[in-house]
Order: sequence, then C-alpha cells, then structure tokens
Amino acid sequence: MAPRKAPDLSAVVTDSLNFTLGTTEYVAFASTGDYSFYDGSSFLNSGSGKNTLHLAFWDDRLWGIDNTGQLWYTSTLSSTLSPEVDDAKLPLPTGYVNRLFVGPDATGEEILYAATEVGLYAHDAANARFVKTKVAFPRMASADANSVAVQGAATWNGDIYITAGKMTVYRYDPTRGVVMSAGLNRDAGFPVTEIRGDIIKLLPTHTGLLAFIDGTS
Repeated sequence: MAPRKAPDLSAVVTDSLNFTLGTTEYVAFASTGDYSFYDGSSFLNSGSGKNTLHLAFWDDRLWGIDNTGQLWYTSTLSSTLSPEVDDAKLPLPTGYVNRLFVGPDATGEEILYAATEVGLYAHDAANARFVKTKVAFPRMASADANSVAVQGAATWNGDIYITAGKMTVYRYDPTRGVVMSAGLNRDAGFPVTEIRGDIIKLLPTHTGLLAFIDGTS
C-alpha cells in the first residue's frame, strides 16, 4: 500500500474530530490558518483559509470557532473554498474560548456549547447567538504562570462537566439548571495530596469520566 500524504497544514493542529457527514466518515483537523479533513482516501485542505481553533459536529454540519469567538458552519466539505457560513459570536474578548462541544439543553435536546475562560455558553441556533449559562467563574489570573485555565469540557451521562483551572471541575445539569462541584478528590477519588497540576482534558468512557492531568506545574 502506498503511503498517503498528510495535509499541508498552515499551522499547528489545535483540535481534531471524527464524524460522519452524509454517508462519508471524516477526520477533521483544526489549525489557526485553516482546517483540513480526511475522507478515507485523501487528505484535503478546505482551501478557504478559515481560521479554526476548535471543531464540533452538530445538526448534520461541521462547526468551527476561531480565537475571537466567531462561530461558523458548513454542510459541504470541499478542497476548493468550502461554503462556510458565519453564525454566532461569543460576547467575550479574543482568546477566551477553549472548547466547542455538543451537550443537552434544558429539554434534553442536543445543542452546541462553548467552554470559555469565564464559564459555559450555550448556542442559541434560532437567533444565532451565544447565551451565558449558570456555570460562571472568575478568569484565572494570567500572571499565574503555573496555571492552566479551562482546558477540559465534556458531556457524560446527561450532565456537562467543565474545568475551571487546576483541579477544579464543575458538573452542570442543564435540565434542572443545577451547578455542582466535582473533582478528583471527591466521590471516592484520589486524596488531594496525591494529585498535582492542571486538568487539561476530560474524556467520557462507558464507566466514568477520565481526567488527563498536566503535572509540570
């Protein structure tokens, strides 16, 4: 089998996503200068030069968001100027968005969420806007060089989990509008003396939610 050529990315990959659009399974890669995708046989760049920091798949569309908080979507993947459409924009300064993912709303229907430096924002598709949820917290001071702000966000068992720096994790039940504190030192987890660093990723599994930690701090 001949080796396949990797995509000519314009910048470092910031996110990746596996999804099925139509009858084709894709793996997409975000980079700040563009996004690329693999359709099972070829690696292709979108060709649009659309700045992309994070990716999500919802409502049969690929969604991306850039560093300024501008959300966009496309329902067609092409190597020549994919038709992206700008949608909502986060009402926050540049550099505040950290994750784009899918989770349940108050009725249990799936919607898009943006995890930010100061909390969780829900996407109001009907009005093309982001709405602040009850999950809100102060931004981690940028002067604290030993801290990593919001890096992890995931949906598990109908609840949304979001990190807020170091070992802090909030659990949000959108159907009841309840926010609870969670963490590795709670609910039969590790003693606080055994965990150090920052949670940088939350990964759902069949039996629980895994937290990946950067212990360099």
